Amino acid sequence: MYRLRNKFGGNWIWCGGQIVTDKIVPDDTIKEFLKQLWTEEPLKDVQSITPNPTWEPSAWEQGDFAARGLLANYQTEIRRVLEPKRQNFGKVRTDRDYALRGWAVNNEPAVSIAVSSNIFHTQLLHEFAATLKSPQELIGIMVAVDKKDFKGTIIEITGNVREMREWLLSKSSDEMTRNLISHAPDDELTVKIETRTSQYIYIASMLRPVVRMGDLKKFGVDPRQVSKALRLDPPIRYSLVREIAAIGKKHGILADSFESRSLPQAFLSSSDVGFMPELRVGNNQIHHGEGQRIYRSLEKYGVFKRSSAFPDKNHPIKIGIVNASPQVAQQALMTFLRELKAALEKLNFSIQSVEVNGQRQQKIEILSRANLENAVNCLESAKPDILLALFPGSARYDEWEDDEEDSMYHVFKSLTMRYGLPSQVIYEDTFSEQYAMDNIVLGILAKTGNVPFVLAKPLPYADIVVGIDIARRAKQKLSGTVNATAIARIYFSDGQFLRYIIHDAPIEGETIPSSILRSLFPLKEFQGKRVVIHRDGQFRGGERAALKEWAKQIRAEFHLVEVIKSGAPRLYQSTATSAIDRPPKGSAFKVSDTEVLCCKDRLGRDTPSGVCCRPVL
Repeated sequence: MYRLRNKFGGNWIWCGGQIVTDKIVPDDTIKEFLKQLWTEEPLKDVQSITPNPTWEPSAWEQGDFAARGLLANYQTEIRRVLEPKRQNFGKVRTDRDYALRGWAVNNEPAVSIAVSSNIFHTQLLHEFAATLKSPQELIGIMVAVDKKDFKGTIIEITGNVREMREWLLSKSSDEMTRNLISHAPDDELTVKIETRTSQYIYIASMLRPVVRMGDLKKFGVDPRQVSKALRLDPPIRYSLVREIAAIGKKHGILADSFESRSLPQAFLSSSDVGFMPELRVGNNQIHHGEGQRIYRSLEKYGVFKRSSAFPDKNHPIKIGIVNASPQVAQQALMTFLRELKAALEKLNFSIQSVEVNGQRQQKIEILSRANLENAVNCLESAKPDILLALFPGSARYDEWEDDEEDSMYHVFKSLTMRYGLPSQVIYEDTFSEQYAMDNIVLGILAKTGNVPFVLAKPLPYADIVVGIDIARRAKQKLSGTVNATAIARIYFSDGQFLRYIIHDAPIEGETIPSSILRSLFPLKEFQGKRVVIHRDGQFRGGERAALKEWAKQIRAEFHLVEVIKSGAPRLYQSTATSAIDRPPKGSAFKVSDTEVLCCKDRLGRDTPSGVCCRPVL
């Protein structure tokens, strides 16, 4: 799209399977321009771009065009709002970023504004490279194209500008980029970066190294300080969102924000949807969720159902520990593990850390995929019941790192899924949080085959609930091929765990083949059933159609729901004193009849406040 925008002006976006623009260009002119693009590999098969005279833009398409087209013209103005919130920590800095997204709210076009925090190196790549012994040390580093919302990983040193200048100029139509290439020194490095979908070559001065939490130690930076700086309290975040919205209003693109006073039917609480958080625990007792810790009910009455593998404390849950947060003092780690042991013992369970080569934990100095894989491989041989990974920083930060599947959390999850090993990630900043300890205990129990609790009243609209996770990882030797580990966790309508199914296979492209998806839903267990399928993320390619077709063949009802945690906008609440805070857990914003934004965090915590849940029709 950027080539069309640079060539003809106006705004161009890819939306709903077609190009949407506000610029009228004669057909002959478009055809001539396409001929110039046919020499480029990704565009060689584009034969024509023709108008669609019958197209009527939907509310969502209008919102998306406003977000990614019209407002993109004021990127510089928006970034000036965010720059004062930048913080420097020697060789690294925390930047504030923003994301705009189109929606259809109440059948009207809308735009969401989200503000987040990133960690970057203070030097550009060519400056950083000058401090290294060899340019080859750059391989594997994640970088961002400076002043553009675009990230990738360096996979090759392609030479210097002297060798590449003419070729790079022939590939670029952006005036700013061409100017940087033209004036770059002859000896400046050029590198190839890889994204999920393609590869690109850049001069080093256009790139800035992205810093992960696991990299901070080698830059002499305290991860706790950076983790604290990454957080933005609701009043500050809300103020930034309002300032960005004001820019959109000034240019006639945005109107007022949605508020409960003007659109009360869109702002929901748990009582509005008739949901009562009542849970059944041990001894057939009912836990009433409002204002009470589920842990207290479990402590008093026990879990709903124990795994036969852990009938009592004499049969401990074996835990493998991956310590990827070496900044944590050993004493703090031991204190945390003692508290975890005590919390589980109060529920009549015990734990035992497995030992490999005389070590009760696998330490990782630098958090990387290779180091995580080595640690998981070592621990797998000891046959633990669950792996516990201690990560630096906070869960909030890990979500932004590149796309969802490249975060270290998802790397760890994909590695453990390969072995069919349950896993639990714990972040350093939650070590002392009581609510976090409760969740960790519940996670360990549930993932090792115990059932801490079930719904007091089974879901009336489903016989079975299935959660699907699909972890993809690129194969090193087969281009275009990825290994996909698909796991389906199957529950009864009261939330009681039935079993899980794992399928690991190499696939081409991004879509899971229908044969693999069918294997997750055996006819014997799903025939004639009403099934709610929750997908962690979006369904891709033909996955939805394949599941619907399989449901038809086995005479079942499949209700597909995408649960999208990454990039969901936040909701804000004005308190009685006119202060800005997070809304209570269970609050929701109804985007449409098939889409809702849910608040999932505790009041006062700085975790992402929204997930987008949307049925797939």
